[in-house]
Amino acid sequence: MLTVQLAFVIAFIAALAVTPKVRAVGERLNLTDQPSERKMHQRAVPRIGGAALLLAFLFPFLLLFLLRSYSEAAKLVFADRRMPCILFGAVLMFLLGLLDDIRGGLSFKIKFAGQLLAAALLYSCGIKINLITNPFGGSLELGLLSLPVTAFWFVLVINAINLIDGLDGLAVGISLFASLSMLLVCAAGGHVAPAVAFAALAGAAAGFLRYNFNPASIFMGDSGSYFLGYCLAALSISGTMKGQVATALLMPVIALGVPLIDALWAPVRRFASGQRLFHPDMRHIHHRLVQLGFTQRKAVLLIYAMTIALGICAVILVHSQNETSALILFFMGAGGVAAARSLRLSGIITVRKMSSWARSIGSELDFSLEGRFFLSQQFEIAQAASVEQLWEQVAKTLESLDFDRAEFTCAAWPSEACCFQWERGGVAVQRELMLRVELPLHDCGPDGACRLLGSLLLLKDMGRGDSADGNILKRIGMLRKNMVSALAKLRRSAGGGPKSTAAYGDAAQY
Repeated sequence: MLTVQLAFVIAFIAALAVTPKVRAVGERLNLTDQPSERKMHQRAVPRIGGAALLLAFLFPFLLLFLLRSYSEAAKLVFADRRMPCILFGAVLMFLLGLLDDIRGGLSFKIKFAGQLLAAALLYSCGIKINLITNPFGGSLELGLLSLPVTAFWFVLVINAINLIDGLDGLAVGISLFASLSMLLVCAAGGHVAPAVAFAALAGAAAGFLRYNFNPASIFMGDSGSYFLGYCLAALSISGTMKGQVATALLMPVIALGVPLIDALWAPVRRFASGQRLFHPDMRHIHHRLVQLGFTQRKAVLLIYAMTIALGICAVILVHSQNETSALILFFMGAGGVAAARSLRLSGIITVRKMSSWARSIGSELDFSLEGRFFLSQQFEIAQAASVEQLWEQVAKTLESLDFDRAEFTCAAWPSEACCFQWERGGVAVQRELMLRVELPLHDCGPDGACRLLGSLLLLKDMGRGDSADGNILKRIGMLRKNMVSALAKLRRSAGGGPKSTAAYGDAAQY
């Protein structure tokens, strides 16, 4: 336990001493974060604070390595073969984030590739999620799913810390309290190496927070958020995998509840709002608090309090019985619902919106009786052996679509032009509400040259109650495409021109 305490103190002092030096380097090299519409700060601030976090974190390990001949605890730390892999991966993740801080605008594909590479490295070192358990007993062996689940865990935690880094001191403070929570569990379980690592991580975060809290004089940047997220993801697995307790992975999930929920909610929110999934926005949890009238400091302190409460719940959950676990999870769920309502997060996805989406998807897929009949008619049109047979099937389709009149004129091939007309009988038509659609039926070859095959004129009275089909224009487009495909095939079979319609094929274009 003394070694754990020393690791915290050494990392804390190292962060206090190193951070001003790193800040000076950032200012001298102009590696600063400039104000913008998406930023909360009003002046340029150095953004390479991740270097201070990494150096402060590694310093206790350097001292322990030098003292390994004199300290049993130091021997235990380096006897864990996973620890060198964790330290090496931490450096890699820091360098990936630093590259983004220096160059700016790295593609999300490159970032994800680097994160997956780090996850694969640790997986090969034996740091993996082999099973998923619950606090009420029972577990699920992952088997072949172990690698993708482990990779997902790393990507999730790394990006959760990165996304929550929107206010001064927020991400590093969350990392500090989450590290302390998991430090207590590791120390109580006798996991010396992870406990020392969590202590070093917490000490580095606490020392850095002195300069990062509002008003911040240095930002940790992507190098710091990637480093912290990686360490939390790796150490949370290595610190719980020996004792296969029911809350092995649930504990870090709860301790990191705020950033994880925000990271999981962000793509859902963007999808629901019609935005790109990886497009940055100002609707994260901390942004919502500021928009509700909280100052930056009060918003950060409120999220600190939430993280501390979740950390306490996680620690209690590890040592609780099933009944207590159920009670804790119930109150956490109720608190999450209350928080979502107070932050007005629940209005983004409502029952009305979900039902509207379901109707839209059902309409797009079109599994109705009319839709299935329309599809069967398109196959008949595509397989027509003559122009007359083609028009016969088109007329059936138009009748099923409630059209009133249609006129089809085909071009002069192979001998002379043809003209077909169809009219729906027994229905009074309101001309002032008539939908009129004129469609050229032309076929364009690979060389870009187009050949007119004919034309189609459609008339439909939109005043009838049974005519308001939202799919009508989409079905007209499909009908035209299949008519072009069938006409081109008939033209080729009659020797009317080169085979320039291979792109359409011989099947119905549905």
